[in-house]
Amino acid sequence: MFLVENCFYWIGFHIVEYLLDQGYTVTGNDEIDTDGKEHLSMFIGRNENFTHMKQRLNESAYDIRLTPHETALTLHKDSASTIYLPLLFGEWMPMNQDGMYYRGDFIAFDSDEFVEKAVYIGDFLKIIDQCIAASNLPSAVNVKKKGEDINAEIKLENSVFIRNNRPINDRIKTVKNHYKKFSKLYESK
Repeated sequence: MFLVENCFYWIGFHIVEYLLDQGYTVTGNDEIDTDGKEHLSMFIGRNENFTHMKQRLNESAYDIRLTPHETALTLHKDSASTIYLPLLFGEWMPMNQDGMYYRGDFIAFDSDEFVEKAVYIGDFLKIIDQCIAASNLPSAVNVKKKGEDINAEIKLENSVFIRNNRPINDRIKTVKNHYKKFSKLYESK
């Protein structure tokens, strides 16, 4: 059983959808205070293994919390582990046809920053599986794109590097097509 806070934020939505697809029972905690969150709630709200709670519940085996600025999530299992997120992109993220919004800034899909650092949300979710299965997770895990430069403060033994399974341009095309198909449901910036 999982509790996912901010479950109707785009990253939280993908985490919930992934956990449900794996057969887990998920309780989502979030206010439905935007049209975008309301639309995302409709996609998973009818799943019999999903329950939406407006107030926090402490009865889950695992608790996943997202930070408000997309920089980390906290996985509470036996103890708390902070998973520092790479530059994630995927369906339902704040975006337009040319790029994405990240922490209030616009990042073009063809920019060096995006090409060097961006990780598709579907590739990242496999890391969540590994963290759940880990018996001794460190207090901090840094997730980066393979080949991305890291600073000296990051411990390599606490780092996970994701290799894109498909060319990034294929993923961008998929996300752009999704955006075009559902543009009225995306939150605007």
